[in-house]
Amino acid sequence: MTRRSPLVVASLAALSSSAFALPPGAPPALRQGANHHVGDDSFVAKFGRAPTARDDERVRMTTHLRHVHDWLASRPATRPELAKRRASLLAAFDAYIAKGTTPKNADLPWRTPVFIDQEGTICAVGFLIQESAGRPLAEKIAKHHRYDFIEDIAAAMPEVRDWVAGSGFTLEEISSIQPAYDAPHADEWRSWDLAKYPAHDGPSTRYGTGEFHHNHMEGAWSVLARAPETSDGDDGKPVDGHDAAKVVVGRGTLHHGAGTWQSFYATGEKLAEGRYADNEPSGPWKIFHKSGNLAAEGSFRAGTRVGRWHFYYDTPAKTPIAIGSFDGFGGVDGRWKHFDSNGQLVARSWIETPKVWGDRDFSINGGAGSMLEVVPGEDGVAHAIHQGTPGVDVEFNQYSLEMFAKDGERLYLVDDLHHEAMYGADGALLVHDETGWHGRDCRWSANRKRVASAGDVPQLHGLLSSDALRRASANKDDRSADPGPTCTGELAIAPARARRLDVLLASRDRIRAATPAMIRDLVLGQEDARPDSDRDDTDDANAREQRKHASDLVRVLAGSMAMYVEWPHVDRRFDEVYATMAGRFTAHWAAYSEAMRDVNGRGED
Repeated sequence: MTRRSPLVVASLAALSSSAFALPPGAPPALRQGANHHVGDDSFVAKFGRAPTARDDERVRMTTHLRHVHDWLASRPATRPELAKRRASLLAAFDAYIAKGTTPKNADLPWRTPVFIDQEGTICAVGFLIQESAGRPLAEKIAKHHRYDFIEDIAAAMPEVRDWVAGSGFTLEEISSIQPAYDAPHADEWRSWDLAKYPAHDGPSTRYGTGEFHHNHMEGAWSVLARAPETSDGDDGKPVDGHDAAKVVVGRGTLHHGAGTWQSFYATGEKLAEGRYADNEPSGPWKIFHKSGNLAAEGSFRAGTRVGRWHFYYDTPAKTPIAIGSFDGFGGVDGRWKHFDSNGQLVARSWIETPKVWGDRDFSINGGAGSMLEVVPGEDGVAHAIHQGTPGVDVEFNQYSLEMFAKDGERLYLVDDLHHEAMYGADGALLVHDETGWHGRDCRWSANRKRVASAGDVPQLHGLLSSDALRRASANKDDRSADPGPTCTGELAIAPARARRLDVLLASRDRIRAATPAMIRDLVLGQEDARPDSDRDDTDDANAREQRKHASDLVRVLAGSMAMYVEWPHVDRRFDEVYATMAGRFTAHWAAYSEAMRDVNGRGED
């Protein structure tokens, strides 16, 4: 019998808003993941599973690059006379991997190649070109094709085609190197701090184009972005790959840093509108779908999303998707409500961290917990999910506890430190197989049983995760893995209880609310959002599992509440708008510390 995991936590985190997305309009043959040809095969080969939003991006990139390096090393040069050139480039590739520096995607809200980023960090393919043909060629590529696939770059630039032909590699081999880098998160956007770092009077092109006068934005300001590439209508190739046009995606006329700002999609539709004050978005703002329907409304203060916001489906009726508040730092605050496409309440969510979890080092994993409380559906089963990352310096790992409850029966599904288990509120370790339900006594204390019987999921999770950490620390074979509890003594499961547990377990796989297409597309990207009927037999099981859980709105919500909360239909909107606002830049959350503030003012990388 194929063992089926009682939990779907790995799939939850995999549904992060942009972790698996391809750029819009990418050819259907391309794959999601670290590379558009090999996807995440490298990560699966090394770790036995697909990467998720909780996996470190540096590990993901290094794993991919090393995997491709070893594959290329096993293959011959395209021509015997190019064997030395190929070997030389492989040695340079090895040095690049050892250096461990990769570009950052600071602009686009999807995973994409970045040839040379805004700080001058070059990608792996760019490094090979730089080492063999010089930095000027690499800079020229980045100027015109910063976010393009190498195949499109070669098609547009004869000098790149010539370099590939003389490299000893095929274009497909070079394409298999090129990584796609993760998108910036909504909590990585920051506003400039001109009080601490004043600008010079006159023209400025830093984070937008306009003029400063006495430390204030004055007159017409704009933000430009690359226009969507036009096509000749025959082969789908850009008409002019060398000189991509720029379009205005943000503009406003300001006086003493105050005025009205409008943002646009690159295709021309209105994206957002609101007020600026003191050089930053401040006051009421509205965000729009491309259709013109209202997508969100709320307020900014000093450049940060704050207070109560409403988010809507793409309908004229303003059907709510989510309603909730942001704190003074732009993070989710208090209790949020989430709705299906009919406007019916599906779930409530909030931040709740067990007392035993502590944040010793924010740059490690955050040390926070999140709760999602699901409104019972037709089956009457109450469902709650608590997950997060205890602030301890153990191998980075998502911790999760789910509860299903009905008619006085509670079933807890836990996944901590690579160990999955099912418990009853009486402390019984439960197992379900072909013969039915079985239990073993784990000797829970009276207090723990009271917590479990009361349905206090966060507190129970704190207790269970502490057990897992203690067992893992004593595990000589692998201190990052929990070997599981020692539970002895068979416990009989009465037929009536077995029937109640069957109902609870069945509810785990029941879709409480179908994910609307607009959210499902944001989660999976255009290619992965296609129905299974449109796919061939080469589609992998992990991708099918991801699509399955992307179809369940509850799983999408939970999957976006890992070490930080980032719902695709909420944060993706802000990612798009932030990129059109003058005075915005990105800063990584792990670098946003007192030390970075002292150096850069607001945590700028």
